[in-house]
Amino acid sequence: MTQTQESENQFVRFARFLRSPLFPIFMIMFVDVLGVGMTIPVLPLFAQNQFGASAFQITLITSAYFLAQFIASPQLGRMSDKFGRRPVLLVSQSGTLAAFLISGAAVALPFLYLARIIDGFTGGNISVAQAYLSDITDEKNRAQGIGLVNAAFSTGFLFGPAFGAFMAAQFGPRTAYFAAACFSITTILLTYFLLPESLTPERRATMKPKEGAKKNSSLEMLRLPGVAILMMVAFVGQLGFFAFQSVFVLWSEKVMFVSYNAKFVQQAVGFILTYVGVVGIITQTFLVKPIVSRFGERMMVAGGLLTRSLAFAIMALSPLIPLVIVTVPLISFGNGLLMPGLIALLTYLVPPGERGYAIGLAESVQGLGRISGPLVAGFLFDRVNPSAPMGFAAIVGVLGVIVSLSLWRITKKRAPDFGGD
Repeated sequence: MTQTQESENQFVRFARFLRSPLFPIFMIMFVDVLGVGMTIPVLPLFAQNQFGASAFQITLITSAYFLAQFIASPQLGRMSDKFGRRPVLLVSQSGTLAAFLISGAAVALPFLYLARIIDGFTGGNISVAQAYLSDITDEKNRAQGIGLVNAAFSTGFLFGPAFGAFMAAQFGPRTAYFAAACFSITTILLTYFLLPESLTPERRATMKPKEGAKKNSSLEMLRLPGVAILMMVAFVGQLGFFAFQSVFVLWSEKVMFVSYNAKFVQQAVGFILTYVGVVGIITQTFLVKPIVSRFGERMMVAGGLLTRSLAFAIMALSPLIPLVIVTVPLISFGNGLLMPGLIALLTYLVPPGERGYAIGLAESVQGLGRISGPLVAGFLFDRVNPSAPMGFAAIVGVLGVIVSLSLWRITKKRAPDFGGD
Protein backbone atom coordinates (compact mmCIF):
# COMPACT_ATOMS: atom_id res chain seq x y z
CA MET A 1 0.00 0.00 0.00
CA THR A 2 1.41 3.40 -0.96
CA GLN A 3 1.76 6.29 1.44
CA THR A 4 -0.98 8.15 -0.44
CA GLN A 5 -3.38 5.22 -0.10
CA GLU A 6 -2.58 4.90 3.59
CA SER A 7 -3.26 8.62 4.10
CA GLU A 8 -6.57 8.28 2.26
CA ASN A 9 -7.54 5.30 4.44
CA GLN A 10 -6.71 7.25 7.58
CA PHE A 11 -8.84 10.15 6.34
CA VAL A 12 -11.73 7.76 5.59
CA ARG A 13 -11.45 6.22 9.07
CA PHE A 14 -11.40 9.67 10.66
CA ALA A 15 -14.42 10.79 8.62
CA ARG A 16 -16.26 7.62 9.64
CA PHE A 17 -15.42 8.35 13.29
CA LEU A 18 -16.83 11.89 12.98
CA ARG A 19 -20.13 10.48 11.67
CA SER A 20 -20.39 7.74 14.30
CA PRO A 21 -21.88 7.97 17.83
CA LEU A 22 -18.32 7.59 19.13
CA PHE A 23 -17.56 11.21 18.23
CA PRO A 24 -20.25 12.91 20.36
CA ILE A 25 -19.59 10.58 23.32
CA PHE A 26 -15.88 11.37 22.96
CA MET A 27 -16.57 15.11 22.94
CA ILE A 28 -19.01 14.89 25.86
CA MET A 29 -16.50 13.04 28.03
CA PHE A 30 -13.66 15.31 26.93
CA VAL A 31 -15.48 18.54 27.83
CA ASP A 32 -16.84 17.02 31.06
CA VAL A 33 -13.40 15.90 32.24
CA LEU A 34 -11.88 19.18 31.10
CA GLY A 35 -14.09 20.90 33.66
CA VAL A 36 -13.40 18.35 36.38
CA GLY A 37 -9.67 18.39 35.63
CA MET A 38 -9.58 22.14 36.13
CA THR A 39 -10.53 21.72 39.79
CA ILE A 40 -8.02 18.97 40.70
CA PRO A 41 -5.01 21.21 41.44
CA VAL A 42 -7.32 23.84 42.94
CA LEU A 43 -9.49 22.09 45.56
CA PRO A 44 -6.83 20.95 48.10
CA LEU A 45 -5.08 24.31 48.42
CA PHE A 46 -8.41 26.19 48.15
CA ALA A 47 -9.80 24.22 51.12
CA GLN A 48 -6.53 24.52 53.04
CA ASN A 49 -5.84 28.21 52.48
CA GLN A 50 -9.43 29.57 52.41
CA PHE A 51 -11.00 27.44 55.16
CA GLY A 52 -8.02 26.04 57.14
CA ALA A 53 -8.79 22.40 56.28
CA SER A 54 -6.38 19.65 57.36
CA ALA A 55 -5.19 16.90 55.01
CA PHE A 56 -7.74 14.50 56.50
CA GLN A 57 -10.58 17.02 56.07
CA ILE A 58 -9.53 17.59 52.46
CA THR A 59 -9.43 13.88 51.66
CA LEU A 60 -12.78 13.52 53.43
CA ILE A 61 -14.27 15.83 50.78
CA THR A 62 -13.15 13.32 48.15
CA SER A 63 -14.52 10.41 50.18
CA ALA A 64 -17.89 12.16 50.61
CA TYR A 65 -18.23 12.42 46.84
CA PHE A 66 -17.43 8.76 46.30
CA LEU A 67 -19.71 7.65 49.15
CA ALA A 68 -22.62 9.38 47.42
CA GLN A 69 -21.58 7.86 44.10
CA PHE A 70 -21.34 4.41 45.72
CA ILE A 71 -24.97 4.68 46.84
CA ALA A 72 -26.36 6.05 43.59
CA SER A 73 -24.25 4.58 40.77
CA PRO A 74 -25.87 1.11 40.45
CA GLN A 75 -29.33 2.63 40.36
CA LEU A 76 -28.27 5.15 37.73
CA GLY A 77 -26.94 2.22 35.71
CA ARG A 78 -30.23 0.36 36.17
CA MET A 79 -32.16 3.48 35.16
CA SER A 80 -30.06 3.76 32.01
CA ASP A 81 -30.94 0.14 31.17
CA LYS A 82 -34.63 0.93 31.66
CA PHE A 83 -35.01 4.46 30.28
CA GLY A 84 -31.97 4.83 28.02
CA ARG A 85 -28.44 6.20 28.39
CA ARG A 86 -29.12 9.74 27.16
CA PRO A 87 -31.58 10.97 29.84
CA VAL A 88 -29.39 9.63 32.65
CA LEU A 89 -26.36 11.39 31.17
CA LEU A 90 -28.32 14.66 31.16
CA VAL A 91 -29.25 14.26 34.84
CA SER A 92 -25.65 13.43 35.75
CA GLN A 93 -24.26 16.44 33.92
CA SER A 94 -26.80 18.75 35.56
CA GLY A 95 -25.63 17.58 38.98
CA THR A 96 -22.03 18.30 38.03
CA LEU A 97 -23.01 21.81 36.94
CA ALA A 98 -24.72 22.48 40.28
CA ALA A 99 -21.65 21.20 42.15
CA PHE A 100 -19.29 23.56 40.32
CA LEU A 101 -21.52 26.56 41.01
CA ILE A 102 -21.84 25.74 44.73
CA SER A 103 -18.06 25.22 45.06
CA GLY A 104 -17.29 28.51 43.35
CA ALA A 105 -19.66 30.38 45.67
CA ALA A 106 -18.67 28.48 48.86
CA VAL A 107 -18.30 30.64 51.99
CA ALA A 108 -17.40 27.79 54.37
CA LEU A 109 -15.94 24.29 54.22
CA PRO A 110 -19.35 22.50 54.51
CA PHE A 111 -20.35 23.96 51.14
CA LEU A 112 -17.50 22.05 49.50
CA TYR A 113 -18.82 18.86 51.10
CA LEU A 114 -22.35 19.67 49.91
CA ALA A 115 -21.16 20.26 46.35
CA ARG A 116 -19.25 16.99 46.17
CA ILE A 117 -22.17 15.03 47.65
CA ILE A 118 -24.59 16.44 45.06
CA ASP A 119 -22.16 15.61 42.28
CA GLY A 120 -21.71 12.11 43.69
CA PHE A 121 -25.42 11.33 43.86
CA THR A 122 -25.89 12.36 40.23
CA GLY A 123 -22.45 11.29 38.99
CA GLY A 124 -23.23 8.52 36.54
CA ASN A 125 -21.28 9.95 33.62
CA ILE A 126 -18.52 7.34 33.64
CA SER A 127 -20.58 4.20 34.05
CA VAL A 128 -23.33 5.33 31.66
CA ALA A 129 -20.81 6.35 29.00
CA GLN A 130 -19.16 2.94 29.29
CA ALA A 131 -22.55 1.25 29.04
CA TYR A 132 -23.29 3.38 25.97
CA LEU A 133 -20.10 2.09 24.39
CA SER A 134 -21.01 -1.51 25.19
CA ASP A 135 -24.25 -0.91 23.25
CA ILE A 136 -22.55 0.30 20.08
CA THR A 137 -19.49 -2.00 20.01
CA ASP A 138 -19.02 -5.75 19.76
CA GLU A 139 -16.68 -8.01 21.74
CA LYS A 140 -13.92 -7.66 19.16
CA ASN A 141 -13.56 -3.89 19.47
CA ARG A 142 -15.10 -3.17 22.89
CA ALA A 143 -11.80 -2.72 24.74
CA GLN A 144 -10.65 -0.36 22.00
CA GLY A 145 -13.92 1.59 22.20
CA ILE A 146 -13.66 1.92 25.97
CA GLY A 147 -10.04 2.94 25.48
CA LEU A 148 -11.26 5.71 23.16
CA VAL A 149 -13.50 7.16 25.85
CA ASN A 150 -10.67 6.83 28.35
CA ALA A 151 -8.57 8.75 25.82
CA ALA A 152 -11.21 11.49 26.00
CA PHE A 153 -10.67 11.50 29.76
CA SER A 154 -6.91 11.79 29.28
CA THR A 155 -7.35 14.56 26.71
CA GLY A 156 -9.54 16.45 29.17
CA PHE A 157 -6.93 16.00 31.87
CA LEU A 158 -4.27 17.08 29.39
CA PHE A 159 -5.71 20.60 29.29
CA GLY A 160 -7.91 20.81 32.40
CA PRO A 161 -5.40 20.84 35.28
CA ALA A 162 -3.02 23.26 33.55
CA PHE A 163 -5.88 25.60 32.63
CA GLY A 164 -7.42 25.35 36.11
CA ALA A 165 -4.07 25.96 37.81
CA PHE A 166 -3.46 28.99 35.57
CA MET A 167 -6.93 30.40 36.30
CA ALA A 168 -6.51 29.89 40.06
CA ALA A 169 -3.02 31.38 40.14
CA GLN A 170 -3.90 34.43 38.05
CA PHE A 171 -7.52 35.15 39.02
CA GLY A 172 -8.18 33.17 42.21
CA PRO A 173 -9.45 29.61 42.83
CA ARG A 174 -13.14 30.47 42.51
CA THR A 175 -12.76 31.44 38.86
CA ALA A 176 -11.64 27.89 38.06
CA TYR A 177 -14.95 26.53 39.37
CA PHE A 178 -17.05 29.01 37.42
CA ALA A 179 -15.08 28.30 34.24
CA ALA A 180 -15.63 24.57 34.85
CA ALA A 181 -19.37 25.29 35.16
CA CYS A 182 -19.30 26.83 31.68
CA PHE A 183 -17.74 23.66 30.31
CA SER A 184 -20.39 21.62 32.12
CA ILE A 185 -23.13 23.59 30.36
CA THR A 186 -21.42 22.73 27.08
CA THR A 187 -21.60 18.99 27.83
CA ILE A 188 -25.32 19.27 28.52
CA LEU A 189 -25.85 20.95 25.16
CA LEU A 190 -23.69 18.36 23.37
CA THR A 191 -25.66 15.51 24.92
CA TYR A 192 -29.02 17.07 24.15
CA PHE A 193 -28.33 18.03 20.53
CA LEU A 194 -25.69 15.58 19.27
CA LEU A 195 -25.88 12.28 21.15
CA PRO A 196 -28.30 9.70 19.72
CA GLU A 197 -29.90 7.23 22.12
CA SER A 198 -28.14 3.85 21.96
CA LEU A 199 -31.03 2.00 23.62
CA THR A 200 -34.20 2.72 21.67
CA PRO A 201 -37.50 1.47 23.18
CA GLU A 202 -37.49 -1.36 20.64
CA ARG A 203 -33.98 -2.44 21.58
CA ARG A 204 -34.71 -2.20 25.30
CA ALA A 205 -37.67 -4.53 24.75
CA THR A 206 -35.40 -7.15 23.15
CA MET A 207 -32.97 -6.93 26.08
CA LYS A 208 -35.54 -7.62 28.79
CA PRO A 209 -35.10 -10.85 30.77
CA LYS A 210 -37.13 -13.82 29.58
CA GLU A 211 -40.62 -14.01 31.00
CA GLY A 212 -40.57 -15.41 34.50
CA ALA A 213 -36.93 -14.46 35.02
CA LYS A 214 -35.99 -11.70 37.41
CA LYS A 215 -33.25 -9.15 37.31
CA ASN A 216 -30.01 -10.03 39.03
CA SER A 217 -29.44 -8.52 42.43
CA SER A 218 -25.94 -7.43 43.38
CA LEU A 219 -25.29 -10.76 45.10
CA GLU A 220 -26.60 -12.72 42.13
CA MET A 221 -24.41 -10.65 39.82
CA LEU A 222 -21.37 -11.49 41.94
CA ARG A 223 -22.14 -15.20 41.62
CA LEU A 224 -21.65 -15.08 37.85
CA PRO A 225 -18.32 -16.77 37.04
CA GLY A 226 -15.39 -14.40 37.37
CA VAL A 227 -17.40 -11.31 38.31
CA ALA A 228 -16.44 -11.35 42.01
CA ILE A 229 -12.74 -11.58 41.11
CA LEU A 230 -13.07 -8.61 38.78
CA MET A 231 -14.81 -6.63 41.50
CA MET A 232 -11.99 -7.36 43.97
CA VAL A 233 -9.38 -6.22 41.46
CA ALA A 234 -11.43 -3.09 40.75
CA PHE A 235 -11.61 -2.29 44.47
CA VAL A 236 -7.91 -2.79 45.11
CA GLY A 237 -6.97 -0.81 42.02
CA GLN A 238 -9.01 2.22 43.07
CA LEU A 239 -7.98 1.99 46.74
CA GLY A 240 -4.32 2.51 45.88
CA PHE A 241 -4.81 5.03 43.12
CA PHE A 242 -7.07 7.35 45.12
CA ALA A 243 -4.82 7.13 48.15
CA PHE A 244 -2.20 8.64 45.85
CA GLN A 245 -4.44 11.03 43.92
CA SER A 246 -6.17 12.56 46.94
CA VAL A 247 -2.93 13.83 48.52
CA PHE A 248 -0.79 14.42 45.43
CA VAL A 249 -1.18 18.21 45.50
CA LEU A 250 -0.54 18.37 49.27
CA TRP A 251 2.38 15.91 48.93
CA SER A 252 3.84 18.07 46.17
CA GLU A 253 3.63 21.13 48.42
CA LYS A 254 5.11 19.42 51.51
CA VAL A 255 7.70 17.13 49.90
CA MET A 256 8.55 17.79 46.26
CA PHE A 257 8.13 21.60 46.14
CA VAL A 258 8.69 22.30 49.83
CA SER A 259 10.56 25.56 49.23
CA TYR A 260 8.00 27.04 46.80
CA ASN A 261 4.79 29.01 47.39
CA ALA A 262 1.23 27.80 46.78
CA LYS A 263 0.89 29.66 43.47
CA PHE A 264 3.93 27.86 42.06
CA VAL A 265 2.75 24.50 43.43
CA GLN A 266 -0.64 24.84 41.72
CA GLN A 267 0.91 25.67 38.38
CA ALA A 268 3.62 23.00 38.64
CA VAL A 269 1.11 20.29 39.56
CA GLY A 270 -1.12 21.43 36.71
CA PHE A 271 1.69 21.01 34.21
CA ILE A 272 2.70 17.63 35.67
CA LEU A 273 -0.88 16.42 35.28
CA THR A 274 -0.85 17.73 31.71
CA TYR A 275 2.24 15.62 31.08
CA VAL A 276 0.39 12.67 32.60
CA GLY A 277 -2.49 13.33 30.22
CA VAL A 278 -0.17 13.06 27.21
CA VAL A 279 0.92 9.60 28.35
CA GLY A 280 -2.70 8.61 28.92
CA ILE A 281 -3.68 9.66 25.41
CA ILE A 282 -0.81 7.72 23.85
CA THR A 283 -1.62 4.63 25.92
CA GLN A 284 -5.36 4.54 25.37
CA THR A 285 -5.39 5.68 21.76
CA PHE A 286 -2.45 3.77 20.32
CA LEU A 287 -1.35 1.06 22.78
CA VAL A 288 -4.53 -0.58 24.12
CA LYS A 289 -5.44 -2.31 20.86
CA PRO A 290 -2.03 -3.93 20.16
CA ILE A 291 -1.59 -4.89 23.82
CA VAL A 292 -5.04 -6.51 23.92
CA SER A 293 -4.32 -8.33 20.67
CA ARG A 294 -0.94 -9.55 21.91
CA PHE A 295 -1.58 -10.31 25.58
CA GLY A 296 -5.35 -10.17 26.19
CA GLU A 297 -7.35 -8.22 28.76
CA ARG A 298 -6.24 -10.35 31.72
CA MET A 299 -2.53 -9.69 31.24
CA MET A 300 -3.31 -6.04 30.51
CA VAL A 301 -5.00 -5.70 33.92
CA ALA A 302 -2.11 -7.32 35.80
CA GLY A 303 0.47 -5.27 33.89
CA GLY A 304 -1.35 -2.04 34.63
CA LEU A 305 -1.42 -2.74 38.36
CA LEU A 306 2.26 -3.73 38.44
CA THR A 307 3.36 -0.61 36.55
CA ARG A 308 1.46 1.65 38.93
CA SER A 309 2.90 -0.09 41.99
CA LEU A 310 6.43 0.50 40.76
CA ALA A 311 5.71 4.19 40.26
CA PHE A 312 4.16 4.61 43.72
CA ALA A 313 7.14 2.89 45.35
CA ILE A 314 9.64 5.17 43.60
CA MET A 315 7.71 8.27 44.69
CA ALA A 316 7.60 7.07 48.30
CA LEU A 317 11.32 6.32 48.46
CA SER A 318 12.85 9.10 46.35
CA PRO A 319 10.67 12.19 45.81
CA LEU A 320 13.23 14.06 43.71
CA ILE A 321 11.64 16.39 41.14
CA PRO A 322 13.30 14.89 38.02
CA LEU A 323 12.56 11.34 39.17
CA VAL A 324 8.92 12.13 39.93
CA ILE A 325 8.47 13.78 36.53
CA VAL A 326 9.70 10.56 34.93
CA THR A 327 7.71 8.29 37.28
CA VAL A 328 4.24 9.87 37.51
CA PRO A 329 3.36 9.13 33.84
CA LEU A 330 3.81 5.42 34.60
CA ILE A 331 0.70 5.73 36.76
CA SER A 332 -1.24 7.06 33.79
CA PHE A 333 0.13 4.27 31.60
CA GLY A 334 -0.92 1.68 34.20
CA ASN A 335 -4.42 3.14 34.45
CA GLY A 336 -4.66 3.17 30.67
CA LEU A 337 -4.17 -0.59 30.69
CA LEU A 338 -6.12 -1.44 33.84
CA MET A 339 -9.49 0.23 33.33
CA PRO A 340 -10.30 -0.74 29.70
CA GLY A 341 -9.27 -4.31 30.49
CA LEU A 342 -11.49 -4.53 33.56
CA ILE A 343 -14.58 -3.09 31.89
CA ALA A 344 -14.12 -5.18 28.74
CA LEU A 345 -13.81 -8.39 30.80
CA LEU A 346 -16.90 -7.48 32.79
CA THR A 347 -19.05 -6.90 29.71
CA TYR A 348 -18.04 -10.34 28.40
CA LEU A 349 -19.35 -11.99 31.57
CA VAL A 350 -22.81 -10.47 31.97
CA PRO A 351 -25.90 -10.57 29.71
CA PRO A 352 -26.40 -7.58 27.37
CA GLY A 353 -29.53 -6.38 29.22
CA GLU A 354 -27.59 -6.13 32.48
CA ARG A 355 -24.45 -4.38 31.30
CA GLY A 356 -25.50 -0.96 32.57
CA TYR A 357 -26.28 -2.39 36.00
CA ALA A 358 -23.07 -4.46 36.05
CA ILE A 359 -20.90 -1.49 35.13
CA GLY A 360 -22.76 0.63 37.69
CA LEU A 361 -22.11 -2.08 40.29
CA ALA A 362 -18.44 -2.07 39.32
CA GLU A 363 -18.42 1.70 39.74
CA SER A 364 -19.83 1.26 43.25
CA VAL A 365 -17.26 -1.39 44.15
CA GLN A 366 -14.55 0.90 42.85
CA GLY A 367 -16.29 3.61 44.84
CA LEU A 368 -15.51 1.69 48.03
CA GLY A 369 -11.85 1.98 47.09
CA ARG A 370 -12.29 5.66 46.26
CA ILE A 371 -13.96 6.22 49.64
CA SER A 372 -11.39 4.27 51.64
CA GLY A 373 -8.24 5.35 49.78
CA PRO A 374 -8.48 9.09 50.53
CA LEU A 375 -9.39 8.46 54.18
CA VAL A 376 -6.38 6.19 54.67
CA ALA A 377 -4.16 8.62 52.79
CA GLY A 378 -5.33 11.61 54.84
CA PHE A 379 -4.72 9.74 58.09
CA LEU A 380 -1.25 8.58 56.99
CA PHE A 381 -0.38 12.06 55.69
CA ASP A 382 -1.30 13.76 58.99
CA ARG A 383 -0.19 11.06 61.47
CA VAL A 384 2.78 9.28 59.83
CA ASN A 385 4.44 11.37 57.10
CA PRO A 386 3.46 12.91 53.75
CA SER A 387 5.08 10.08 51.74
CA ALA A 388 3.32 7.28 53.64
CA PRO A 389 0.26 7.29 51.31
CA MET A 390 2.56 6.58 48.35
CA GLY A 391 4.02 3.55 50.12
CA PHE A 392 0.53 2.36 50.99
CA ALA A 393 -0.54 2.67 47.34
CA ALA A 394 2.47 0.60 46.24
CA ILE A 395 1.69 -2.21 48.70
CA VAL A 396 -1.99 -2.26 47.75
CA GLY A 397 -1.03 -2.43 44.08
CA VAL A 398 1.09 -5.53 44.65
CA LEU A 399 -1.88 -7.17 46.41
CA GLY A 400 -3.98 -6.29 43.36
CA VAL A 401 -1.50 -8.05 41.07
CA ILE A 402 -1.76 -11.18 43.22
CA VAL A 403 -5.57 -11.13 43.11
CA SER A 404 -5.54 -10.47 39.37
CA LEU A 405 -3.64 -13.70 38.74
CA SER A 406 -6.96 -15.47 39.35
CA LEU A 407 -8.30 -13.84 36.19
CA TRP A 408 -6.76 -16.63 34.11
CA ARG A 409 -9.87 -18.64 35.00
CA ILE A 410 -12.10 -16.17 33.16
CA THR A 411 -13.00 -16.92 29.56
CA LYS A 412 -14.25 -14.45 26.97
CA LYS A 413 -17.47 -16.38 26.58
CA ARG A 414 -20.50 -14.20 27.21
CA ALA A 415 -22.83 -15.15 30.03
CA PRO A 416 -26.19 -16.71 29.03
CA ASP A 417 -29.42 -14.73 29.14
CA PHE A 418 -31.34 -14.71 32.40
CA GLY A 419 -33.95 -17.37 32.52
CA GLY A 420 -31.89 -19.64 30.28
CA ASP A 421 -30.65 -23.08 31.10
